[in-house]
Amino acid sequence: MTAFALDFEHTAKHLKEILQLLGVIGADRAVLKILPKNANDKNQIYFASNYTSLHRIFELTLTERGASSSLTKNSSKPGQAIPEAVFNDFKWLKPDGTTVPAKNVKAIVYTQYPEARLSGFQTIHNTMPQSLSIAFTKAHPERKRLLILARLPGGACIGLIFIDLSDELEAEIQQLESFEGSKVCKYVQIDQKYDDSLQKTLATLIGKRHKGCRLDIYGNTLPFTGTQVCGYTLEHALGIKPNANRDGDLNGVELKTHTQEKVTLFTPEPDFGAYAEDFGKFMVTYGYQSGDEWRLTGIHRANIKAKKSGLTLKVREYRTVKTADDKTDWERDENGQKIAYPYNPDTPLTPKMEGVEVVLVDDNDTVAAGWSLQRLMNNWGAKHNETVYITAHKAANTIAEEVDLGYTFEVSFGSKVIWCKETSAERLLKAINDGVIFLDPAPKLVPTDSSKNKRRAQWRVNDITRAVHALYEKVEVRDLAA
Repeated sequence: MTAFALDFEHTAKHLKEILQLLGVIGADRAVLKILPKNANDKNQIYFASNYTSLHRIFELTLTERGASSSLTKNSSKPGQAIPEAVFNDFKWLKPDGTTVPAKNVKAIVYTQYPEARLSGFQTIHNTMPQSLSIAFTKAHPERKRLLILARLPGGACIGLIFIDLSDELEAEIQQLESFEGSKVCKYVQIDQKYDDSLQKTLATLIGKRHKGCRLDIYGNTLPFTGTQVCGYTLEHALGIKPNANRDGDLNGVELKTHTQEKVTLFTPEPDFGAYAEDFGKFMVTYGYQSGDEWRLTGIHRANIKAKKSGLTLKVREYRTVKTADDKTDWERDENGQKIAYPYNPDTPLTPKMEGVEVVLVDDNDTVAAGWSLQRLMNNWGAKHNETVYITAHKAANTIAEEVDLGYTFEVSFGSKVIWCKETSAERLLKAINDGVIFLDPAPKLVPTDSSKNKRRAQWRVNDITRAVHALYEKVEVRDLAA
């Protein structure tokens, strides 16, 4: 019988041992799957029919992996791209407690079935859990295996593989709640008290004045006077150094300060349409001239033509039909163009991922600017799944000595915060479609000096205290002074 070097494999007699280990590594939730005999590195491992349930837990980058060659009766859109989502940070945990980063673990999304399957288990050292190899599954089909995807705060993933499960352990796992969108995976949450810790930390900041400042990458305090002074000052008070990937993140929670009820949620730029193809032409075509500059402004809500730009924001989807040769293609008009339908929030997103987009169109239905679903989901994912909205107040600094050093503003933070949990791409799209979220663009073109050009797509809400109920499953107002 073939011997295998099982360097990554864990063992446990009872579920409590697994939960204790997850607690030790800092995981706050985990997805578990008892693997079938044929699950290995050559056969992608099925995880869920609803890809978005993985997306909102783990930090994933959604791309397209190329054309599908499947021509089976039930396959969808052969010859078109298949979405795949790469884990931004995936490590395998070894029994000695060390971790080894993996190269390219990803969820491949087959929208026609629909289902998400895991692939790409090799580490940066070209190793992998041997119990996931095809050689192992052929040699030892009787050995039961458990794959766990454990989530760390912020969306990083720790992979664990357990082998030789007892009947008792298997029964305990089966008693866990099911993972959303999956009939074969289980889900568990581990209370790490991260909320309590963060709440106590935030409570120390209220009722105090803070000079407007930020930390540099070396941890030095610097004056800051820009529009983001409240956010940077909060990060400074919490000891968070500037990092575009963290963006005010602490214990996996997104912290957003606001001085008024109108809040900018995020700022992803269009990735197709005239804007993406030729920014200058887009601005001259749809913007207005102000001196030597071209600007484009105005509130753009779904299905309402904006007066300033003449453009209409739409969330739309394309649908598929069977062709005469029993294949599947997009539904097209007499000119062969895909037919766009209004977005339907009542149908599952995963099966139609390839056909959903947000666009700004003119009266001729020409796409002036467009956001693919990939662009939106890559900017609204696991890091937004728990967000704390903190009221801030900015005023002129009254301490002359600090002003002389460049600290123009002082900042204070309110005691009542809005603690939000469990958002999703579906909630984001519905909020845009319902007009809760609107586009408030502020790009600028200076033909004589391209260095002064500005690209800015601001996705905002008018009243964050109301909008959170559309964006999140759980909303709680907490008083830090209580």
